[in-house]
Amino acid sequence: MAVRASVLPQPEPGHAVLRLTELDASPDGLTLSIQRQQGPDSHLADDGWRRTEAWLLPARVERAKGSLDFHLGPEICDRLAGIATVRLRIKEPDIGVVGTTVVAWPTMLTSGAIDKGQRSLDDVVRLRRSKPEAPPPPPAPLFEPPKPPSGLRAEREPMPEMELEPRSGLTGWLIAAALLVILAVGGYWAYTNYFLKSWPETIATTQPTPPGPAAETSKKTVRDMVAEYLATKPTPEAMLAKGKELAQGGELGGAFLVWRRAAEAGNGPAQLEVATFYDPLAQTRGGFAPDGARAAEWYERAALAGLPEAQRKYGLLLAKGGAGLSPDQAKAKSWLQQAAAQNDADARKALESLPK
Repeated sequence: MAVRASVLPQPEPGHAVLRLTELDASPDGLTLSIQRQQGPDSHLADDGWRRTEAWLLPARVERAKGSLDFHLGPEICDRLAGIATVRLRIKEPDIGVVGTTVVAWPTMLTSGAIDKGQRSLDDVVRLRRSKPEAPPPPPAPLFEPPKPPSGLRAEREPMPEMELEPRSGLTGWLIAAALLVILAVGGYWAYTNYFLKSWPETIATTQPTPPGPAAETSKKTVRDMVAEYLATKPTPEAMLAKGKELAQGGELGGAFLVWRRAAEAGNGPAQLEVATFYDPLAQTRGGFAPDGARAAEWYERAALAGLPEAQRKYGLLLAKGGAGLSPDQAKAKSWLQQAAAQNDADARKALESLPK
């Protein structure tokens, strides 16, 4: 799901266009996750930086000439000022995450609409650490000759300084020469025992991998593979089995796309699978947002096909409601009774728990 991205600053300060290519997605409802590298609060939200991932809805998303243009305003651009690179994740409402990439953020003018005083904790710490520290005081001399008493100063003759200079200079040259010899010997040993031995291994490990079928396959996204599979015009039963295979492999987004095609063709079990992606009473699958109305629509189609599991789940959803769906006790009881008539034990238990 890797995509390519570039940022185009706009003439108006604090505005930019994020252009994504190689992403086959509908522009409606696309959201962004923006993450920086530094600091514990690394995820951008509408009110600043957070520790947990947040999803941002751009002001406008347009498709033009094979690319998707995300129009970003000051609430995003101003907060990214001074950041070199960010990691992006793109999520489609009905599928989940459909693309990831890393993009270099350019230098641009900010609008000043964002209050710079509202900084996260890690920003404050980083700014305090950046203050230059005062240089440490010079160390005290190791030896300071005592001053002669004032009464004896006239009776002593000062020690000639010229006699000490040749001795100290000769000692310094001897120490420097010894250090040079040690460095030369150490460098020669490192060159012969490390560089000459590791150089062939480095060359061998950095040879580029020749292109092949595996490299080409890795570039295909889940959408591409699903599109190629659907182009073979499989039967609804084959699509149902293919969706289960993808789901077992962890590709819930691809499984949803295959099941949805089979469900639209009238396959009851596929309709049941699609409904569970939206059911607010079921465990979340593939990052889908709960939608009671959509779940009820697909459950009803599968229930009308006579599937007892769909009748039971539809009845339970109608009994409790949720995610935009209002409860309907009478209708819920009717569907649970139909499931119980087909020897669905869970439906019988649910009927006993309904209010009399």
